[in-house]
Amino acid sequence: MAELEFPILLAGNILSRLPAPVLTRAAAVLMRRLERRHPRLFRALSAQSQMMIGIEPSDLPHRFLLRFGGGAINLTAAAHFTQAPTTTIKGRLAALLALLEGRLDSDAAFFSREITVIGNTAAIVMLRNTLERDAVDLLAAITAMFGPAAPVAQRMALTLERHIASAHRRAEQRHDAFHAARREPAPLATRCERLEREMQTLSGRLARIEAQARRRGQSGKVT
Repeated sequence: MAELEFPILLAGNILSRLPAPVLTRAAAVLMRRLERRHPRLFRALSAQSQMMIGIEPSDLPHRFLLRFGGGAINLTAAAHFTQAPTTTIKGRLAALLALLEGRLDSDAAFFSREITVIGNTAAIVMLRNTLERDAVDLLAAITAMFGPAAPVAQRMALTLERHIASAHRRAEQRHDAFHAARREPAPLATRCERLEREMQTLSGRLARIEAQARRRGQSGKVT
């Protein structure tokens, strides 16, 4: 299990903005890092029969294809799959990464529909069991690319995550306040319109009463 929770908001912002070819090259570098950090995991995946796992984060514009088995492991990014995966796993990026790092109970995630699996579920079960035996610390693997500055990179990533989370909260509060302000005048305007109509009706009635009173007064003077 990862020691620190992955900065998901920061990752989502970066991944959403990078084109698929750049993500594929970055994924190749990351996979080499992960292989050095988790050789047993990669040996176990390489020993499997060939499989293609489609990964679809519901909150990203990209799709990822994980190929392993037969001695080769690679991860590529694309807007759409050009080949039909053996199995496709769908969910929000946070849930998918938490599953990868062992921070999310896979059975609970499947039953709660946080994660959806389409296709050969046996492939996902095998992948899950393999990951549970050697869980990945993705943040440590990424920041290790900075060499001796890795601890500083981790702190910076987590600091940026807190700032982004704070900005999101402020944006949500402003959004709620704005819509509350827009919703409030509607009932008030409706009441004002109704009161104005009632006043016009009363003014009309008063004018008729005054007219009737004048006619009666004039009739009394004539007699």
